[in-house]
Amino acid sequence: MAHEQHYSSKKIILVLDTTAFIAKYQLQAYSPFVEIYTTPSVIQEAKDRESRDSLQLSLDIGRVFIKTPSKNTISEVVKVAREIGEHTSLSQTDIEVIALAKELSRKGKVIVITDDYSIQNTLLYLGISFKPLRTMGIKYFRKYVVRCPKCGYTTSSNETICPICDSRLVKKSS
Repeated sequence: MAHEQHYSSKKIILVLDTTAFIAKYQLQAYSPFVEIYTTPSVIQEAKDRESRDSLQLSLDIGRVFIKTPSKNTISEVVKVAREIGEHTSLSQTDIEVIALAKELSRKGKVIVITDDYSIQNTLLYLGISFKPLRTMGIKYFRKYVVRCPKCGYTTSSNETICPICDSRLVKKSS
């Protein structure tokens, strides 16, 4: 009697950041149970010809879907980033990648492909899985405080210079 394997038909959703496209991850991660998404801002960041060609091929054959996260979800991610002190380290593209993953996590299992530690830290806080490509990735969540090393001023805005003493603000683990 032959042993039959049963595979789950549940989709896995991958959200790719720019690093994943530079590594051509979307061409390697083929499975009928995998959907690959990214944001328009990630597409804009993939500038070298080889990355753009492989990305265009992926779009042409339906391997990658482009989706813009809602303004509400982006606002939620910005709020979380401020709470955990990652707001000074995340670009608008990073925030959109996290927001897209948050939205898509309502559809099923989401894994974000990224080497960015600030993205990983925010995802860990939100309970969303990630997979690094060329780094070890982070293992533990860290909360940060953005503060002035001279006068002790702290901020949750995107300030980089202390409004009290004009010193450069630094991100420290709290």
